[in-house]
Amino acid sequence: RENVLKNLDDKAFDKPICEALLNQRFFNGIGNYLRAEILYRLKIPPFEKARTVLEALKEQEQERRQKNPSLTLSKKLKLMRENPDLLELCHTVPMEVIATEKNPSDPDHSDNYAAFKGWLQCYLVPGMSSLRDRNGRTIWFQGEPGPMAPK
Repeated sequence: RENVLKNLDDKAFDKPICEALLNQRFFNGIGNYLRAEILYRLKIPPFEKARTVLEALKEQEQERRQKNPSLTLSKKLKLMRENPDLLELCHTVPMEVIATEKNPSDPDHSDNYAAFKGWLQCYLVPGMSSLRDRNGRTIWFQGEPGPMAPK
């Protein structure tokens, strides 16, 4: 969280959020299906500028501190669990997958794979839209793609 918010001037955040989420320097472990699921849960258009999305988080965090400067750590954690933001979901969504079982996306283990497919809310789900980003990776989403969508 700190690494992302203190480096918002990095050129990595000039890209769409769906591309920035694949930058392992800032979002270690986030891959194609995780980025789709995280953005879908927050209703963030995948081709919104990353810096715009993340600067809003920084502002929200500063406002929260000013309103409640005496919040204890446990109360802060409870608030984050109840109202997760993008950076929080970059932690909790992968943990959900890990909690399902080992190798949940392995089609050779049909029970695990069925559970994984049932867990997906956006990625490869019928009725969702998809586009290829500038890296050729498919991003699945619902709604508008955002202002930086490829033509």
